[in-house]
Amino acid sequence: MNPNYSQKSCIFMGALPASTLFFMRLENAFLLTEKGALIEVVSDVDNLENDLTMWCAFKGEEFIQKHTISQNADSKGNFVYILCKKSPTRFQKFDCHSRISPSVQGLAPNGVQVELASPNYHFGIESNNNIWSSNALQIYEDSKKSQWNATTDIKWQEIPEFSPALQFAIAQIMTYLTENEFSALYIPARFLGQISPFFTPIPLLLSSIIGDESRHIESFIKRANITGLGVQYSTLTTQQSLFSLWNEKDYFKSSFLLHIMGEGTFIDLLKFLEESFRALGDEASAYLLALARKDESRHVAYGINNVKQAIAQNPAKIAALKEVVFARKNYLDAQSGESSLLLESMALLRGGGEDSVLISNGFEEVQELKKKMEKNRTKRLVECGIDEELALDLSRAHTPNFM
Repeated sequence: MNPNYSQKSCIFMGALPASTLFFMRLENAFLLTEKGALIEVVSDVDNLENDLTMWCAFKGEEFIQKHTISQNADSKGNFVYILCKKSPTRFQKFDCHSRISPSVQGLAPNGVQVELASPNYHFGIESNNNIWSSNALQIYEDSKKSQWNATTDIKWQEIPEFSPALQFAIAQIMTYLTENEFSALYIPARFLGQISPFFTPIPLLLSSIIGDESRHIESFIKRANITGLGVQYSTLTTQQSLFSLWNEKDYFKSSFLLHIMGEGTFIDLLKFLEESFRALGDEASAYLLALARKDESRHVAYGINNVKQAIAQNPAKIAALKEVVFARKNYLDAQSGESSLLLESMALLRGGGEDSVLISNGFEEVQELKKKMEKNRTKRLVECGIDEELALDLSRAHTPNFM
């Protein structure tokens, strides 16, 4: 036997004759071996050498020889036919830790071997420089453990009835929350199909984010419907703010605006609303907001780690983030300011009614909330690796619409 043969594999055919199944198994054995490898066909059947020689000639392979293991013709696996793969290796191996996706990765996950001549899907995102986060798989696992059902896990029947003014405020707030959650659903969904499956954890994580947001949308609409009013008014201020978020087509900048600036601020808002409902004795709504806040915290954790790692590798990315924040601010400054309808609704909910003292107290707490949001945004930005002075400037430049 040729001493240069470095690889060898065996395929056990048993009593299979030279049939369609026999040659299908043989073809697959050759398909999965590398050029130059030996393949031993172990069979109970004698006199297969002519069939194998013809098959090899047709396929561009080589029949080498036949061995008989025992003189006992009744012995199982008594005949060994030795063949050599002369055709090119059909599958390519890729570095699983590469930062660049192979062009022929297709829809296969990280770690597979891809057959030659597979099509190029031309994914828009074939590098993990702007999408990767070392905690992606852990967040995905946490997401699976934290799933909840908007129909069965909220005690909708226990939600109390409030005054007409409060019911309207609640319906308006839920309308606003729903709009913002649609933006947090559509933006990851837009990027999902652009990311190569080579970076398997990221599409999985984005899919979980999309699932979270769809559940929030369902829940907030249900809560608006319980007021008897349903969803209410979509203000120009909210529309313009969300459009400026939606309109960003770069993944890294969009992720920063959505997950850190937007959803980070949203966490504080949801906590504020949770406390407000609990103070009114509406534990079911408070619980709903607590569940949504927990989901959003995972999204923020991905965003922070993603941006932190990207900045650590390339500090020049900070300039791009600064640019996108102030470009958005300039657009919104030229359009409109805060949503007075939302702020009044929040003040009314927090105060517990439209009595002048109650709503005034509620409005003061809304103003304090905005200060708290700015402070917490700054902390998150510093955690990403942005110096405190710039972090404060970016935080103050964030949309007054919260998201």
